Amino acid sequence: MEFFRKHKQERETEKRERELNTRMLVAVSGLFVFAALIIGRLLFIQIIEAPEYQARARKQYESRLIVKAKRGTLYDRSMNRLASSLTYVSLAADPSMIENKEEVAAAFAEVFGKSKAGYLQKLSERTRFVWLERRISSEKAGIVSAKKLSGVIAMKEQNRHYENLAAQVLGFTDADNTGISGLEQSLNDTLKGRDGFLVMQRTASGKAFPRVGYPHQEAADGKSAMLTIDITVQAIAEDELRRGIVASGSSAGTVIIIDVRTGEILAIANYPDFDANNKLTYTPEATRNRAITDGFEPGSTFKLVQATAATELGLRKADDKVNAENGKFKIKNRVITDHEPLGTVTYKQSIAHSSNIVAAKTAIIIGEEKFYKYAAGFGFGAKTGIDLQGEVRGQLKATKEWSGITLPWMSQGYEVMVTPLQVLCAYAALANNGVQMQPFIIKKILSPDGKVFAEKKPAELRRVMKPKTAADVKEYFRAVVDSGTGISARPEGIDAAGKTGTAQKLVGGTYKSGSYASSFVGFFPVDKPRVAAIVMMDNPTNGYYGSIAAAPVFSRIASRIATASGEYQEKIQAVAVRKPSREKDFLDSVQTVTVPNVCGLAAEEARELLKVHRLDFKRENEMKGAVISQSIKAGTRVEVWSKVPLMFEDANASKMPSLVGLKADRAIYEAKQLGIKVSMQGTGGIVVSQRPKAGDKPNGDCQIVMSN
Repeated sequence: MEFFRKHKQERETEKRERELNTRMLVAVSGLFVFAALIIGRLLFIQIIEAPEYQARARKQYESRLIVKAKRGTLYDRSMNRLASSLTYVSLAADPSMIENKEEVAAAFAEVFGKSKAGYLQKLSERTRFVWLERRISSEKAGIVSAKKLSGVIAMKEQNRHYENLAAQVLGFTDADNTGISGLEQSLNDTLKGRDGFLVMQRTASGKAFPRVGYPHQEAADGKSAMLTIDITVQAIAEDELRRGIVASGSSAGTVIIIDVRTGEILAIANYPDFDANNKLTYTPEATRNRAITDGFEPGSTFKLVQATAATELGLRKADDKVNAENGKFKIKNRVITDHEPLGTVTYKQSIAHSSNIVAAKTAIIIGEEKFYKYAAGFGFGAKTGIDLQGEVRGQLKATKEWSGITLPWMSQGYEVMVTPLQVLCAYAALANNGVQMQPFIIKKILSPDGKVFAEKKPAELRRVMKPKTAADVKEYFRAVVDSGTGISARPEGIDAAGKTGTAQKLVGGTYKSGSYASSFVGFFPVDKPRVAAIVMMDNPTNGYYGSIAAAPVFSRIASRIATASGEYQEKIQAVAVRKPSREKDFLDSVQTVTVPNVCGLAAEEARELLKVHRLDFKRENEMKGAVISQSIKAGTRVEVWSKVPLMFEDANASKMPSLVGLKADRAIYEAKQLGIKVSMQGTGGIVVSQRPKAGDKPNGDCQIVMSN
């Protein structure tokens, strides 16, 4: 028994030893496996995932800094800057590198006068980059720099600056200097260049510096563009358009000026206007380039089509006699009227005095197909192809869509939609001996070092009439300015030709009473034409005829261009004004005339303008200053040589100047010259009302209201 018990104990001992050995083996094996896993993971991290962890580590102390390319400049034809980029300092931060966000937020709130909470919100964002302030003054940038705030980065940024000219043509950029309107948008890829970058390394304190030897890319500055715009001509156009808007009481207007021999656009002015440097003035109405986006029925300026067709086809000659039916003529139960009741006149006289009846009779002789051919030949119903965005084609219906009255009504500028640029190009073709040039506004593209990268040359589009036809038709339109409806367009010392246009506007499918599009288009000098211009006024209220609302604006523009200094103006040769070819018998047969607007003119200017309209004036007080009122309203029909009573201002008395139509800075300047303090309501582009009114006695203060 003892033997068996002892043997059993030995077996149990051996079993325990085997279990212990097994446990130890398992434990040791587990340790080896665990160690192997750790070693394997370390090897995986060190070898396989090393690049990723290195990148993560670099991200903690390195960042990529974008180096912005300089946006190209927009120049006028003489390399005057129209739009350029100015460099400003902007402040940003890496929130992860800022230890004391409270301190930074408080410092920024103190310097910039803003909410501390706003800065704290930015600094709490889960990002590596936030803008704190953009495009600040160098003075404030210096104050922030002196505070040595950890994690704050000073960066140079660009901001676009404009010269307050041709705003709708140039357009504007957004906060990131990307073009979103006008040439800034259409030329964006050319102007913007290519951004570069630098790798920046941060110290423990958060200060960033370029890492030598790390990858980088130099910024490539954008190309620049030289435009055909002449800065002097543009300024004249905008100034006279604004003056004309105020005088005519128009709601909107456009002026375009072109070199007839090359097709180069010298100026495009639009009203309402806006300040491209002030985004508060951006409105759809103000930023629209009406010269190419707005279609309108042109009225009598479209009579160029029937004049050209009839002359070239041999259907009318200057001395042909035509019955103008004493101002009323019925076609298919529709009555055509003339603003002047005329009897039998020559064809040339009918154009000079804008007879709708003679135009309609002539168009019927020409016929639908041929009339359409000449209208389309001038480019109506098709885009001009100018290098500007947003151009519309207008509307010239095919003859199959015409009614029985379309032809006579289209001959006088109805049932057709055109843009101001299309009308101008048609008259420029007449001035250029019948050859229509491609209108363009981008003259050259310049590389960053100023070398010519690309250049556009003048290009002929088509011949729209024979040279002999052009010579004859020019004389018809010279007569318009010499002795017809365009006499108020005649520039001093310059022989000009052109045509007035007055068309009732179609609103909601019907022609609205009192709503008109008034225009004048012409060119000068007639014998060697160089410049053509169109003036279009929308909804004039102080006399709606083109002869009143638009023609005087053309006269002033032409006179100023011819006498202005500058490279382009020197090429315009002023010539002696022809004496008006007024046939006495014919003029005596015209018994009524339209009273022009002479308010604002000096006594002699008013006398001369009334005289050319075959009117006299009666003074109601001493003739010292300008005309401040006229008893017979502009646009009224009166008998020839009627006397128009005029009231003149007292030139010696201090009176409130007219500020309406001026930009804010100019209005404030004008008022300050008289010691008047100005308070301003609104932030729009121009003054729309003032108190005291113009002509009132100033009281030391003036309130002006700006357009929205």
